[in-house]
Amino acid sequence: MLLAGIMPQSAHAQRILTLDSAVAFAYTHSPLLQAANLNVEEARLAYREAELTPYPALRYNVGGFYAPAGRSFGYDITATNEGQLNGQLTIGGTIYNGGAYGIEKRQAALDVTHAQTGLALTREDLRFDVSQAFQEDLRDRMNIAIESQSVAELQTYRDLVDRLFHGGTSPYTDLLKTDVQLGNEQIALEKSRSDEIQARFALASLMGVSTDTSFLVQGTFDSVFTAPAFGMGSYDSLVTLTISLAENELERARLDIALARAQAKPSIDANVDAGLLTSIQNLTGPPDQRNPFWGASAGITVTGPILDWGLNKTQVEERQVVVQILESELAQQRRVLSAQITQLLVQLNTSRDRLTAIRTNLQKARDTYDLEKAQYAVGGALASDVLAAQRQIVDNRLAELQILSDIESYRSQLRHLTAAPSPNTSSSNSSANSNPNMNSKK
Repeated sequence: MLLAGIMPQSAHAQRILTLDSAVAFAYTHSPLLQAANLNVEEARLAYREAELTPYPALRYNVGGFYAPAGRSFGYDITATNEGQLNGQLTIGGTIYNGGAYGIEKRQAALDVTHAQTGLALTREDLRFDVSQAFQEDLRDRMNIAIESQSVAELQTYRDLVDRLFHGGTSPYTDLLKTDVQLGNEQIALEKSRSDEIQARFALASLMGVSTDTSFLVQGTFDSVFTAPAFGMGSYDSLVTLTISLAENELERARLDIALARAQAKPSIDANVDAGLLTSIQNLTGPPDQRNPFWGASAGITVTGPILDWGLNKTQVEERQVVVQILESELAQQRRVLSAQITQLLVQLNTSRDRLTAIRTNLQKARDTYDLEKAQYAVGGALASDVLAAQRQIVDNRLAELQILSDIESYRSQLRHLTAAPSPNTSSSNSSANSNPNMNSKK
């Protein structure tokens, strides 16, 4: 593969970094991923809370108070009996509340799915950002290799022109022109090196090691003429990570409507208790006059709205409007996704066509340069013609590299846009790299 082996020979002096290792390192050290994992854990705990809420709770109640009684001071003795003592076990809970418990549990389950999808999207966003930065650094390193080869080629040609000048067969202007172009190439080389350093720092920052840039990226742009790994089906049927989040929010909003309607229904609560309940006067009285104080009670309470001045109806209508808004946003999101995918596929096809043409021109430029240089050595060509031919080689190689980089970027964006939730969404550590919308190709 062209440009696959043009990495500088000094690469062995530093640790080599591949795209897979860069993404894995970023996954390990990303604070955003840590927060997303905690969001999943929080959602799971909230779901467990929703599961436990309907169960009746067993509680204890122990208390006592003393109230002095007298003719001129004290509470009504018929109410206080000089105080009370109680110790009870109580079981109480809601028997029926219009289905609100079930709705809240379904919402909690949606929240878990939402958090897991958010985690997958965070992973995918990080993978995409690292991939883009990695490809940028790789392209800059390949630029360095091209400029270095150009400088070496011009230096060799400059030595030829210098020999011919000192031999009296070449004018001094040819040597000056060669020196100027050689100087320009050296400046371009330094610019490429500066760009590579900047790209390396950007990649290190995404990986979470902004102060450690002692690595060299290694890779190739090897997917030039392979078909895009995207199944050309209906865009409306795509379930990407972002669309999944939007659908989840829409479903939760619909459950909000059901929850608001449940609030208009009656609520039935039951309560059972058993234990001790007596007054201090009863305990201090003669044994044969004491009333029993061990006992039990049970009761049912029914509560519900009679007149709320249309409040519940307004709440339902408000939530219905929210659902309509989310439906419109989801439709717009699908439309934008369709346009973005179509644009990327068109750019991929046109880039391949341009790459074929540039590679044809590159071969012609090399043939022209070899011919012009040979003719110049025997006095049959001008130095400006040789330099122009050499410049055409460099320009075509840089253009070829740019297109190769663009193709990789388009494919990466296509993968990013169509990334779907992993089938194993129950695991917070599931990888977001698997994509049901993509047909993986090696």
